[in-house]
Amino acid sequence: MHHRIAEVQRMAAELTAEAVSPDGAVRVVAGPAGEVKQIDLRLSAFELSGVELGEVTAAAVKTATSAADRELAARVRGLMSDVFEAEREANR
Repeated sequence: MHHRIAEVQRMAAELTAEAVSPDGAVRVVAGPAGEVKQIDLRLSAFELSGVELGEVTAAAVKTATSAADRELAARVRGLMSDVFEAEREANR
C-alpha cells in the first residue's frame, strides 16, 4: 500500500493541465489542488484593463486546476480499483 501512496504523490506532483483564455491572451499550466505552475501572457493581454486581465487569468487558472483535479481523481480511481480487485481476488 505504501507503494500506491507514493505513486499517487508522484502523479500529483507531475500532473499538469493547460487552459487558454477564449481570446488567447492568457495561457495557464497548473497542477491539482490549485497549484499554478506557469502563466503566459500574450501581447494582447496588455490591451486589457487590470480588472479584465485579472478575471481572464483567474478563469484560466480555475479551468486548468479543475482539469488537473479531475485527471488526478480519475488516475487515483484507476489505481485504487486495481488494489481492490487484487484484494477481492485474494479473498476468493
